[in-house]
Amino acid sequence: MDNKIEPYKDIALIYEEIRPSYPEELINDILKITNLNYKDKILEIGAGTGKATVQFADKGYRIDAIEIGKDMGEVLINKCKKYDDNVSIEITSFEEWNPQNTTKYDVIYCAQAFHWLDINVKYNKCYNLLKDNGFLILFWYNASEEKTEKTKIINQRVNETINKYVDNYYDNKKQIERKNHSGIYEEDERKAEIEETQLFEIINKIDYRTEIKNTPKQYLNAKKSVPAFASILDGMDSGIINNMEKEIEDIINDNGGYVGTLFDYSLYIAKKK
Repeated sequence: MDNKIEPYKDIALIYEEIRPSYPEELINDILKITNLNYKDKILEIGAGTGKATVQFADKGYRIDAIEIGKDMGEVLINKCKKYDDNVSIEITSFEEWNPQNTTKYDVIYCAQAFHWLDINVKYNKCYNLLKDNGFLILFWYNASEEKTEKTKIINQRVNETINKYVDNYYDNKKQIERKNHSGIYEEDERKAEIEETQLFEIINKIDYRTEIKNTPKQYLNAKKSVPAFASILDGMDSGIINNMEKEIEDIINDNGGYVGTLFDYSLYIAKKK
């Protein structure tokens, strides 16, 4: 029996507050390359808190959205109420979900989540759910390896501080383990995985870059929105966490008062063979 909790349990609101949306250029490139029209059927897998969902819904597109996480799904549902019937939401896993009336889709997209899905299911199921010549669209972002010297110093000192607190105060008996993924998320691995299925042809791969400057509070919230860091906090007392956060805030304030991070976004547009 799997006793692990949802990866984003109790951190969905922080995720929604601090995680970036997707560049408008990326969304527009999807619309242009796929020639998507308002009557087309769109499926979103792993909608999370609706970061990408609303970017399509705001443009008038109709979306069927699936999200496995109850906490993420609650944010998603509340966020999408204003779109009435244009966004339908089901809280379930993609692996277990089945469309009503054997619906076929023109576009299936997944933002920042495809690596969480079962590789033995996801590609074949997407293939079967797509119409002929339909599109599978995958996009992710990662913090860039390129960093300023100031950011490198901050990150190094923050990591040293976290490791110090983990060594001295972390209690894994208190921790309730969060689910994690076993999927790939490196650029070359993504491309190879799509091609190895022999079900889809990658017709476009486009990269984008943005910069975000976070205050100490925002930086801490960004870290808290990552399940691996949330798992560390799960094993610490609140007083210890407060002390660690104060040290981290002091590090940032002593080095300019903000942390600048470059984000690299990768868009893969693949067509059903």
